[in-house]
Amino acid sequence: MKILFVCTGNTCRSPMAQVILSNIVKKNKRKDIIVGSAGTDAWGGQPMMDGARLALTQCGEKLPKTPHKSTRFTIEMQKSFDRIIDVRGYLDPFGHRLEVYIELCKQLQTACQKLYDEICNNKQPT
Repeated sequence: MKILFVCTGNTCRSPMAQVILSNIVKKNKRKDIIVGSAGTDAWGGQPMMDGARLALTQCGEKLPKTPHKSTRFTIEMQKSFDRIIDVRGYLDPFGHRLEVYIELCKQLQTACQKLYDEICNNKQPT
């Protein structure tokens, strides 16, 4: 299963969700779940915001070895992913204090765990 998180700039919400769900997938040794992220108005190649990275680490998430680079959402992505999750319903932390990023991270951790549990109830590991 291929899951894509989408937000606006692909520098805060969607890459945070990608890291969180990817960590859950790795922890559970699932090789059949691929996680990505993109932004509807992303400028390609932008790094994850410092606040997003700090919030992830303060919330106990492991950052990937390869730094994040923003990606613009395309029609091809829409066709190639099984599930597209729009995370623009969460407050955009861009420009806010670290506490806002941390609160978002906690919300995304809860949502990603629920999503993972839902996926696992419908699909057995391969």
